[in-house]
Amino acid sequence: MLTISEVAGRFNISNRQVHELMDYGYLTVAQVERKDNRGISFLFSEKEIETLDIPSLLADIKEKRERNEKPRYQGSSDLRKIIKAFNYYDRFLEEIEEYPEAELLKACFYLFHLNHYAKTYPEISKSLYQLKARVLEKVYRENQAKFKVIYLLGADKKKVWLCEDCKEAAHSRGLSYNRFIREEAYCSKCYIQSVEKEYYSLMEFILRVGDYRFIFHSPRSLAAAWVDNLPELPCEVRREGFYEDRMYLYGRRVTAVEERVFPLEIIKGKLMEYLGREPQIND
Repeated sequence: MLTISEVAGRFNISNRQVHELMDYGYLTVAQVERKDNRGISFLFSEKEIETLDIPSLLADIKEKRERNEKPRYQGSSDLRKIIKAFNYYDRFLEEIEEYPEAELLKACFYLFHLNHYAKTYPEISKSLYQLKARVLEKVYRENQAKFKVIYLLGADKKKVWLCEDCKEAAHSRGLSYNRFIREEAYCSKCYIQSVEKEYYSLMEFILRVGDYRFIFHSPRSLAAAWVDNLPELPCEVRREGFYEDRMYLYGRRVTAVEERVFPLEIIKGKLMEYLGREPQIND
């Protein structure tokens, strides 16, 4: 692992330029360490840095600044938020040590942040959701008595054939038929076929331990394989958004501060470590 100063020295650039590479999202933090004075230190993967074309990236940053494109991170303002978030994380880890479910709470904490990354980066969301499913199954199987599970009834998956009027409307708006359907602009004259019942149904998992609460969601089609007695679960009607986000409406995107304090590689590493542990059944 390399520090900011070591990265700067290797490429003969200033520490400020390293910060700019971070601020514009070109340099990913691989690890965050607490300093003795309660400050924090960012560390970077040497292997990843070797793949970067630093001069080209700095040139890109210069062009973005000339176009007044703001970086994702906001310097000293974000730094104060980062330190605050890091202090919260420290307190969380200290406080949960008194609970027998400490490992469960840690896993849920990291899973909570993994979900935010999956919402933010669609190009890698498939693999992140796969990891989420594996972790959620493990935490639930080993701690079923601690979870409240609710069946959230969702809509069917449908196939739509547009009527002639809607086809004309799509043409007039310059939209493809698929896009017109995704915007749900079709009318009652269109032919709609249900191709999979309750396709957008979810299972909601609620965990409460002391002062802590975590809520996770999983598609019914996945969770049904390891949740017993589905017909006996309490049932509610789920919230739904537009077509594009119907399956993944719940949850939010990761914030810039969270990305600094809880880098994705750390989150994934902690969850993979959890998956590798022997089962710990908490009564």
